[in-house]
Amino acid sequence: MAEQIITSTVISAEEALRTEIILNQALIDILIVKGIFSEDELINSVRKVKREREILAGKWEYSS
Repeated sequence: MAEQIITSTVISAEEALRTEIILNQALIDILIVKGIFSEDELINSVRKVKREREILAGKWEYSS
């Protein structure tokens, strides 16, 4: 079981985002190496999510 680290250190939004990007890339790399999904599947999924978000953003824009 992973050890839980309790800290009260405040970091900037930029540093939090940078940390999140590094964590996501590490997880993606591990999942691709283990064969959970391929790089092509990842790219296709990112494109799909991007299209869906653009559609939702358009709906939000017109409903305001």
